[in-house]
Amino acid sequence: MAFGDSVTQGCMEYATIEHVQVYHNLLKSRIVKRYPTTIMNVINAGVSGDTAVKSEERWQRDVIAYQPDLVTIGFGVNDCHAGEAGLKPYLEKMDALVRTVKRDTEADLLLLTPNMMMLQDNDNIHEKDRTVLPRFTDTAEKGYLRLYTLALKEYLEQEKLAYVDIYALFEDWLLKGQAPHARLANGINHPDRALHVQIAERIEARIFEEYE
Repeated sequence: MAFGDSVTQGCMEYATIEHVQVYHNLLKSRIVKRYPTTIMNVINAGVSGDTAVKSEERWQRDVIAYQPDLVTIGFGVNDCHAGEAGLKPYLEKMDALVRTVKRDTEADLLLLTPNMMMLQDNDNIHEKDRTVLPRFTDTAEKGYLRLYTLALKEYLEQEKLAYVDIYALFEDWLLKGQAPHARLANGINHPDRALHVQIAERIEARIFEEYE
């Protein structure tokens, strides 16, 4: 069960949703390759524009009802637009979601830190997406996404929860001089297909690391 926002849904370029090259479907292919006789289903419960807080209304319908074996959770790229005032509700709702999944299912949990968003205007942005640029530019300039990510990682470490740090990939690229939008399909906040491959690889490594 892949639960999250537009990144999980598979949103790529403007008005484009990818059903094949999205990280959880790629993860499915990698696991099936390891275990060819395994019957495996992945449910895409990503909703564009969703936040940890807003997602509560669908926890039961989209997660608990399926009684999954593994739940991945990825929120933050939309939540951070609420600024400092939204940080506490974000962390509280992430914690409540984790506790709900633990209480009401037998699923393993794996959380994903958010990917970085654009830091400046760029040629990857579609003209019809430019109406949202002021909001994203303001959020980026104020460092809200980094604030949320650091707070999430602190929570995950404190609770000893398994996670994959996608944000760290972008930090490494920044140190090497690569701007975030170079790896964003829409130039704003959606990872490109190659990055979805890397996310799938990292999730696979995290799942199987104790067995190798």
